[in-house]
Amino acid sequence: MEIKHFIDSLPQKTPMIIASHLNIDGDGLGSMIALYLLLIQKKFDPIMVYDDSIPYFYQFLPHLKDIHSLHHPRLKKISENSVFFAVDCSNTQRLGRLNDIREKCAIVVNIDHHPDNSLYGTINDVDPHCPSTTILIYNLAKKIQTKLDSPLSTAILTGLITDTGGFQYVELNQKLLSILEDLVYQGASVATIMRYAFKYRRNSALKLLGVALNRFIYDSQNRFAMTYLLKSDFELCGASEEDTEGIVDYGLYIPGSLISVFIREIDNHTFKVSLRAQDETNILPIAHAFGGGGHLKAAGFKIQGDFKTIYQNLKEYIQEYLSSHSGKPHSLSV
Repeated sequence: MEIKHFIDSLPQKTPMIIASHLNIDGDGLGSMIALYLLLIQKKFDPIMVYDDSIPYFYQFLPHLKDIHSLHHPRLKKISENSVFFAVDCSNTQRLGRLNDIREKCAIVVNIDHHPDNSLYGTINDVDPHCPSTTILIYNLAKKIQTKLDSPLSTAILTGLITDTGGFQYVELNQKLLSILEDLVYQGASVATIMRYAFKYRRNSALKLLGVALNRFIYDSQNRFAMTYLLKSDFELCGASEEDTEGIVDYGLYIPGSLISVFIREIDNHTFKVSLRAQDETNILPIAHAFGGGGHLKAAGFKIQGDFKTIYQNLKEYIQEYLSSHSGKPHSLSV
């Protein structure tokens, strides 16, 4: 069933939960808020839920105060007629503890644009050719004739800008330009979103960036860059995980670089790896090889073990991957 028809068929008192993935980003947040505002316009009373803190550089977004923790009283009254909306979430594991809530709901609506989405929903609106999940919400808003006001437009545009790296990972074709014009006309500010999402950083983040930049190595033969941060680096800089936002992108600033790799320790012997690519290079197979996922040009995974072993194994894997795929295009046009 199409989501529009599904929403049109629901009684207005239907309990609704809106959630997204752990380590939420601009597209996850923007999609949650956009869908929330859309459903409110349709006279529903949804609740947004997130099981972690929201990065400080997204504090400009509207309706953040309406995002609740797992301890909200309404979540204790979930019935089997509840509808669970999962946005920008490729699989149920990425929901974390929100999975317990999802399992209690009779219907799960999965709205996403990740190419490796597991289609776990009762209803799936998954389009890997869409540049952001918020654009899927935009399309839904148009279908059900939702008014695009400033808060809704800001949420949608935040997802589009952040998931495309400020339009670095997607070509701005006529269709996207038309959507961008529509969102700006309704009150969304490109300058505000770009400034907060990409430039607004704490002093601790700048210190951490300095450490990471100093550790970048570049393999000029295979054209990829790598850096890392350990727990001791976070402690020394007084920094946290959210202060790492954007570090991985620096490896692509090197002329000729195809892939950037950023490893950071998030717990004892537990590491998070972010991968970024440009030109025709597809990094999703690399992420899949290590149990992760994501997009063609932005992916990642978690891994446990000895740091030196992980670093060396990953380095060798990428060298072999790039060597074997040399000269072959891997990306899909968006």
